[in-house]
Amino acid sequence: MKLGALRVLPLLFILVAIGLLELRPHPAVAQKEDKARQILNKTIEKFSEIKAMSFTVYASEERIFKDRVPLNFVFEYTVNILGHGDLKIDLPRPNGMSEIYLDDGIITYFDKTRNIYTQGDFTGTSSEFIEVLRSDFQLTLPGIDLANPELGQMLDDLITKSVYVGREVLPEGVAHHLAFFNDQVDWQLWVYEDSGLPGYLIITYKDLVGLPQTHLSYRGWNLEPQLNSEDFRFNPPEGAERFSLPALSAVENGGSSR
Repeated sequence: MKLGALRVLPLLFILVAIGLLELRPHPAVAQKEDKARQILNKTIEKFSEIKAMSFTVYASEERIFKDRVPLNFVFEYTVNILGHGDLKIDLPRPNGMSEIYLDDGIITYFDKTRNIYTQGDFTGTSSEFIEVLRSDFQLTLPGIDLANPELGQMLDDLITKSVYVGREVLPEGVAHHLAFFNDQVDWQLWVYEDSGLPGYLIITYKDLVGLPQTHLSYRGWNLEPQLNSEDFRFNPPEGAERFSLPALSAVENGGSSR
């Protein structure tokens, strides 16, 4: 019996090795470099044709502190989009919820926990809107750029090299693993091959100490949500107090705070 077991062991090692080889994606060097761009372009085109959509992003954002101690901060946000002008973002908090509205040229930030809000006129582009959220509201919202209809026009600045890594398995199916590089940021994107929608994104910030990474999981894609214009119109609840920010980027371009 012992001799038989010893004879089986080499076979088991061979089977394990074969299994590892099957799970490992094919080397990126064997793939065409432009295939990654082609798949990404199809995803961007898909978004440009959609009239309404909603999705949720689960994020793990790494930050490097004193003595290069890395800490990760986990959060989520849900995006609802109708047409090219209406947008609503839900930001769950440990003790409540915050909301961002963009409706008919008016941007609103509402803190439901404290029942306070601020508003301002906004007439910029989608890219400028994302920048306002980051600069004036301190909301990085990593990964939301993939839904930016202007992303296709920015790819040449964002990508100096691209690699198609291979096909891999994510929780909701098989996905294409794409990798993109530039001097400041490297980003890896997994796009589901059946739907063409993003499933996972890893961003590496090469110009920051410690090379921090942000991991993003895209869930709950709905390309036919039951949305109407009223869902994007902010109506202050009873007792809500209005506050003012020092200045909105859009305000400096001719708008006014409210």
